[in-house]
Amino acid sequence: MVEKAEGAGKHGAAVDVGAIIDTANFLGKPAGITLMMIIIMLTDGFDLFIPSYVAPALVDDWGISKSAVQPFVQSGLIGMAIGSVILGWIGDRIGRKRAYIACLALMFIGSAFCYFATSISELFFWRLIMGLGLGGVTPLATTLVSEWTNKKTRSVVVAAIIVSIPLGGTLAGFVYQALEPAYGWRSMFAVGAIAPFVLFVLFGYLLPESPKYLAKRPDLHGKLAEMLNQLVREKRFDGSENFVVIEAGKQSSNWFATIFNSDFRSRTLLIWLAFIVNSFVLYIFTSQIPLLLDTANLAPDLASRGLVYFSAGAVLGSIGGAILIGRFGSKYTGAVLAALGGVASALIAAVLGAPEVSVLQLFLLCMVAGASVNGMQAFLYAVSAHSYPTEVRGSAVGMAQTVSRIGAVVSPMVAAYYFSMDPMPSVGTFFLAMACVIVVTVVSFFLIPSHIPRNLADVTIARTGSTAS
Repeated sequence: MVEKAEGAGKHGAAVDVGAIIDTANFLGKPAGITLMMIIIMLTDGFDLFIPSYVAPALVDDWGISKSAVQPFVQSGLIGMAIGSVILGWIGDRIGRKRAYIACLALMFIGSAFCYFATSISELFFWRLIMGLGLGGVTPLATTLVSEWTNKKTRSVVVAAIIVSIPLGGTLAGFVYQALEPAYGWRSMFAVGAIAPFVLFVLFGYLLPESPKYLAKRPDLHGKLAEMLNQLVREKRFDGSENFVVIEAGKQSSNWFATIFNSDFRSRTLLIWLAFIVNSFVLYIFTSQIPLLLDTANLAPDLASRGLVYFSAGAVLGSIGGAILIGRFGSKYTGAVLAALGGVASALIAAVLGAPEVSVLQLFLLCMVAGASVNGMQAFLYAVSAHSYPTEVRGSAVGMAQTVSRIGAVVSPMVAAYYFSMDPMPSVGTFFLAMACVIVVTVVSFFLIPSHIPRNLADVTIARTGSTAS
């Protein structure tokens, strides 16, 4: 691997920004940024899960079929596929902060107009706009927090950011149960618009730019010096330094060429495959569990609670898994976690096929499945952020998320096909099929060549793209 220093040529002492961040205390500025990211990702998760909760109400309110509501579910995923790569690329060009604020604006506009929609076609369009913002939030959050936190806490912090998405979905479930009986399904879009608007106003001022983005722009080194002084809590820099970002891995003419050059090609393809398959399973579960359990003749409140338990399980998978990464690395930890999801899905099929459904067993298995599938999503973002250099990290992670939307977009198509089958196979058969699909996630994730190593002291996500297993 060839090391490369960005910002060479400026007079003054050379300062490796990555080394400063890796030795800085997490408490203080990085912790504040992490808290802001968690709050934004909770809002992202809330808005992301809205269709899952309102879909059954739309079927009843507008008198449409379960398959007819799927385009509305699908439109947000299409928007996310577009938004993740475009806004990730924009973040690499004009800064993480500006792109992030644009995401919040799109979420507000889309949700506000969904509130006033009177047809599925209108919901489709404005959910698409909303999806653009939703798609950009996650890769930008992963990139920004990775570039502000030290190597010892980075994996746990990234997991905390990603787990906030399903936690936001869990929050959406409680809000739905509280508001829908009195105010109807539109109240969810009202909340989904107000929250990002408030964050747009508040964090537009408070959220800082990425130090590694600033390091690549000599005209902003004065601002970077101030931020680094705040980080290390002493006046160490004055802006005259030659701030550099040291990366490993061959750099090509552009970001897309870089992620497919000889150093990064295999990891890119395997990360994409694992992302696609895991996202397919994730969005099947998050968008269809209430409809599937309703089809299995569970009461409506129990059907929606299945999704709440699935979302709540994400805490166990994401945070618990991130802690285990520090001890065992990401390769074996992630592969075992993914396999648990396949086992849980197969057991859900068995429970639903029993003469009398055990609600306790069903909800516990939903929680295990949620821990697995949501935890794997956190693992994939952490491994992706670990696998690419700063210059292309936002674009690479954004592109990985965009490609993952292939699985996400296909999921409502598969659901629509399943609900339209005559005769329709049992819901247990559907979950058994998901268990088989999860095997692909296990294998592709295990084969990624750039896993986070077992010793967190060796993890230098911000400084290297080195191969480790």
